[in-house]
Amino acid sequence: MKTVNKKDESNTKRESSSETPGKKFSCKLCGKEYQRSFKLARHMRIHTGEAPYTCELCGRGFRCAEWLKMHNTIHTGKKRKIVKSFSCDQCEKKFTCSTALQSHLYKHRGERPFACAHCDKTFFSQTNLNRHHSDSHSGKQFCCHLCGIGFSRRTTLQKHMRIHTGERPFSCPDCGKTFPYKYTFNMHRKLHSDKS
Repeated sequence: MKTVNKKDESNTKRESSSETPGKKFSCKLCGKEYQRSFKLARHMRIHTGEAPYTCELCGRGFRCAEWLKMHNTIHTGKKRKIVKSFSCDQCEKKFTCSTALQSHLYKHRGERPFACAHCDKTFFSQTNLNRHHSDSHSGKQFCCHLCGIGFSRRTTLQKHMRIHTGERPFSCPDCGKTFPYKYTFNMHRKLHSDKS
């Protein structure tokens, strides 16, 4: 009986999913194209939220096997240097994976391709959309005593309360303008850095 080691097995999978050079596999949701079908399948997990690689110790799921390996160092105590090999060509910020870089590029372009099916909010990444859905459209145990809107996390309720209180805890050191949310504050700060 012939034994197949994992390296040979992964090479066989790659060869079987290799496609005709020049043939493109396009994502029907965002249009991104790939030369190989397995890369498109991996990309689709961004949209579906699927996380097939699960940590046996804590149950957390990941879209990529490499992310699970990095996560496992938390449990083993064997920290390894994280290589950030994906660079933004606009600001030179570096990322550990192409998915994080893509979400970052959406910010540069002002694109928010991940839309909530329950309201009109849009997001830069599937992760942010999932967090929004969890906070705003499911298990709402923290309710606003002023308007009745419910949230799944206390911190989200605290941020919401700024609508009622008018609190603006983020202040721009360049112009003094204040903001109720860190996100809007950061976007404003970017305007100052773009001018310099």
